[in-house]
Amino acid sequence: MKRLLLVPFLALLCSFQSIAQEVENELSNNLQEWLDRDWPITDTLVFDFPNESALVLYFNKTEYTASELTEEFEPLLRKATDFPEFTTIAYRLGENFHPTALKNVKYQLEKKYVPYVDSIEMTFPVGLDYTGGDFTPVVGFRAHLNWRNFSLGGSITNTVYFPDRSENNVKVNSNWFANAEFAWELGNLQGPRRNTFGVGYLIKNEKSQLFNGTTMQAYYNRKLNKNLSIQVGVIATENFKTFYPTVGIRFW
Repeated sequence: MKRLLLVPFLALLCSFQSIAQEVENELSNNLQEWLDRDWPITDTLVFDFPNESALVLYFNKTEYTASELTEEFEPLLRKATDFPEFTTIAYRLGENFHPTALKNVKYQLEKKYVPYVDSIEMTFPVGLDYTGGDFTPVVGFRAHLNWRNFSLGGSITNTVYFPDRSENNVKVNSNWFANAEFAWELGNLQGPRRNTFGVGYLIKNEKSQLFNGTTMQAYYNRKLNKNLSIQVGVIATENFKTFYPTVGIRFW
């Protein structure tokens, strides 16, 4: 028997057992037969909680080792303070099916047993777009109310346009958009929400030579990491008679 002491207030005992029980992520009959035939259970890993509960993981030793799984689940289980008392919960692991994949099992455990606190997030994104054949810097302010898997919020952004020089004078057009945004992230509760869809309305421009009349925009933003994202969209202007595709990058 292998024993592992994680932290004083949450000690998990790691051991092997041969007695199987019903799992939380059982597959359909055909898929379950496939999994049992090609990747049968060879090992069992048990994490015992101090509240007399246990998490049981059934796996095939050709896919995982006990040390690998211990390393994967230790940080998560330290935070799983909502794990019910006097309960044994079991999961099957198998990378070839989504319900049994390691990433999905960790996601389900975190969603169910790790407490989450709603929060307000405020950022000041800056970036550069290619709009209608011109490069347009973008600056703004964003505020979102975050829930576990999604967030709602809005932003104020300024699309800055530099018209062609006239008599060696540099002109700057500011185009302020008010945007409503929805962000989401499925299958991963750690890190930023990587998908954002937004719709915006041009609320103010200073004699813009780029946008005229009623102007709206729609865009999709995809985070590459915590500080960098790419954004694609379209801007409809001149009372929806002219359309500019946009593509750009954002920081923060």
